[in-house]
Amino acid sequence: MSDQKQQEMQIQFARGDRALLLVSINLLVSGLIIWELLSSARRVEIDIGQVGFEAASFFSVFVMFVAATLIKVSLAERRVVLAGLFALQTGNLLDAATEIFPDANPIWWWIGDGLTFSGEVILALVVFQFVRLTNDLTNRDPLTGLYNRSYHMRELGKLLKNNHQKKQPVAVIAIDLDHFKHVNDVHGHAFGDAALQTLAQTVRSFDSKVNIVSRTGGEEFEVVIDDRDEPAVLALAEQIRHAIEVVDLGENRRITASLGVALSHVGEALASLRQRADKAAYQAKNTGRNKVFLAN
Repeated sequence: MSDQKQQEMQIQFARGDRALLLVSINLLVSGLIIWELLSSARRVEIDIGQVGFEAASFFSVFVMFVAATLIKVSLAERRVVLAGLFALQTGNLLDAATEIFPDANPIWWWIGDGLTFSGEVILALVVFQFVRLTNDLTNRDPLTGLYNRSYHMRELGKLLKNNHQKKQPVAVIAIDLDHFKHVNDVHGHAFGDAALQTLAQTVRSFDSKVNIVSRTGGEEFEVVIDDRDEPAVLALAEQIRHAIEVVDLGENRRITASLGVALSHVGEALASLRQRADKAAYQAKNTGRNKVFLAN
């Protein structure tokens, strides 16, 4: 997911011949509209202020259209962006033309307003998608696509505060991959990165049962669950451990993880809860690895 979204934010140059074709079609349509209005006009009135405003709007949107044909950022379907700009530009052109030719068929006025409104709606949706995508990227780990540490800390803090008020526990499962440095040293960092991505998706498959799944360090992940008792959290941690254990990373290579489980005490601070979960994961490593350990 993360690789795809990063690609979506990359700026690329479009083919020059296609850009020229699109701009030519744009100018042709605009010219035909002006010709149609000129050929049927009987009276011309020019309000410099109003016409100047509409003309300036037309040319500014036209420049954006030209830029969109040359440079593409795939935050949305490129044709959607171009359609929105073309609709807005044509609407501005018709608005200016109906000011100049007041006796033109009223249908042109309605078409102009309709195109302007449609273009504005389309571009507003594109901007909304861009903001949503950008916000999502700032909260995600670029390698695995899981939530990153900063987002994890914010959301865990909110959850703790809310659950403390309701006197409900919050559980943290700290997941630390076993011998991961050895995996990188033996198989290379490319394999290590691919392994992290695969294992992240494995942990993420438990999304429906948990509140947050995040990558909080190099080979460290955390899962947050609220309003579950100790047996239920331990059972879920065991399911996660087993799911990681059976993943085939290629050529029958596998990796295991040590998991530490901590349930919040009444009024416990975020740092204390995470520290207890980390300590439990460390104890799981020291007592044989590939197991779940419950914090005191």
